[in-house]
Amino acid sequence: MASRASKGLICTKCAYRSSSSKVQFSTSSRLRQQQQNDKSERPQIPPASGYARLTNRSLIAISGTDSTSFLQGMVTQNMLMGKEPVRAPRRTGSYSAFLNSQGRVLHDVFIYPITNGSLSSNNNDSTDEAAWLIEVDKSEVTNLMKHLKKHKLRAKLTLRALEDGEQSVWAAWNESTEKPRWAAYNLESDFPSQVSDQSLMVVGCIDTRAPGFGTRYITPGAEDLQVHLSEEMRVQGSEVGLETYKLRRILHGVAEGQQEIIRESSLPMECNMDVTQAIDFRKGCYVGQELTIRTHHTGVVRKRMLPVQLFGVDEDTTASSALSYDTSTDILQPPTGANISRVGTRKGRSAGKFISGVGNVGLALCRLEMMTDISLSGESSQYNPSQEFQVAWDADPAAVGSASSGAVKIKAVVPPWLREHIVASTMRNVSSARARENDEGLRARELVERLDEEEAEETR
Repeated sequence: MASRASKGLICTKCAYRSSSSKVQFSTSSRLRQQQQNDKSERPQIPPASGYARLTNRSLIAISGTDSTSFLQGMVTQNMLMGKEPVRAPRRTGSYSAFLNSQGRVLHDVFIYPITNGSLSSNNNDSTDEAAWLIEVDKSEVTNLMKHLKKHKLRAKLTLRALEDGEQSVWAAWNESTEKPRWAAYNLESDFPSQVSDQSLMVVGCIDTRAPGFGTRYITPGAEDLQVHLSEEMRVQGSEVGLETYKLRRILHGVAEGQQEIIRESSLPMECNMDVTQAIDFRKGCYVGQELTIRTHHTGVVRKRMLPVQLFGVDEDTTASSALSYDTSTDILQPPTGANISRVGTRKGRSAGKFISGVGNVGLALCRLEMMTDISLSGESSQYNPSQEFQVAWDADPAAVGSASSGAVKIKAVVPPWLREHIVASTMRNVSSARARENDEGLRARELVERLDEEEAEETR
C-alpha cells in the first residue's frame, strides 16, 4: 500500500503553512512591485521654466447683471475696485475662496473677468453684462454649482459648468528671468496684452500663492498654450506633467484642491490665504466673513500649511534645515490626515496632520510653536530643536493599496516669505496687546484716583 506521502498528500497544518507563506510572498511581492512602480513614476525636479496643463481643474461660467454683486457676497476676494460711490468690477484675475457660514473653506478658486460673448452660446446675450470664469477643483464642480444655486435666489445671473475641452487651464513659470507682472488678458483690460492677436479669448492672472510661483492661463479649446502666446511671451521651457506641477507646488508650500485644502474643515488662514492675497479684509460682508475678520484682528493662527521633509525612521532629522527633493529616496507616503506626533514621548497633543506628498517631500498642517522655532506670543514656545516628529499609521483594510502600517519621520520647513509674514503679524499682535494693557492700566488708575477723591470729599 502506497504511503500518503508517495501519493502527494500532506497534512492540513503543512498545507496551511504552505498556502499562508504563498499569500505572504504574493502580498510582499505586490507591495515591492507597487513601490518600484511608484519610484519609477516619481517626477523629476521641476525645470526652471515650463508649463503644465491642469486637467484636475475645471471652469464654471457666471454672467448677468447681478453676477458681480453676487460674487462679492460669496467670496473672500474683493470683486469691486475703487472707492465709494464710484466702484467698478475688477478687471484682474485673482485667487480667492468660498467659505461656509462657520468660516471653513469650501473651495479654493481662481476668478477671471471675461467678456460675456466669449462664453455664451446664445448670440442674443448682451456683451455689456459682467461675466466671470471660476476655476475650481474638477471633483468639486457639482458641489460648487449646488452652493451657488442655493444662494442665487432672485439674482439675475446665469451659471454654467464648462465642458471638457471647451477651455484649458494652464500654469506657467519662468524662474530664470524677471517677467513683468500681468493681470488680465481681454479686450476691456487696462493692461497690455501678452497674447497673440489671433486669440483674444485668453485670460489669466498672476499666481500670488508664493513669490515667483508663476502665472495662470485660461485658453480656448485644447490647443497647446504656446499657440496662444505672443512671440516675446512664449514660455521658454517645455510642457511637464501634472505630477511635476504638484511637486513644484509642494516645494513652494502651496496647497490646491479639496484633497489638500479639506472641504469644510480647513480655515483659510491655516492654508495661508491671508498671505497669498486671497482675502480682502477691508471689504464688506460675505459668507464666512465674521470668523475670518475676527481671527485677523484679535486671534492668533497657531497652525499653518507648511512644506515638510520626510525621513526614514532610523534617520536623524535634526541636521536638516532646508527642503530637498531626492528621486532616489524610497519613502512610504503617509495617508492624508495622519496625525503628527513627537518621537520618543508619550502620546500627547497632536503636532499636526499630514496632507499630501511626492517622494520624500510633502505638505502638512503644522502647529507652529511645536514644530518650528516661531513664537506667536512673543514669549518662549514649546519648540525644542532636538525634538523629532513622526507620522505613524495603521493598516486600513478599506483603503485601496494600503496593505500595511508604516511610520516615517517628518520635519517642517518654513518658507522665508511665510516666516516674514508671521513674524510681522506677531509683532503687531504683541504691540496691540501691550497697548490694550496700558489703556486698561490707565483706566484703572483713573478710577482709583476718582474713588479716592470722592472718599476725601465725603470725609470733609
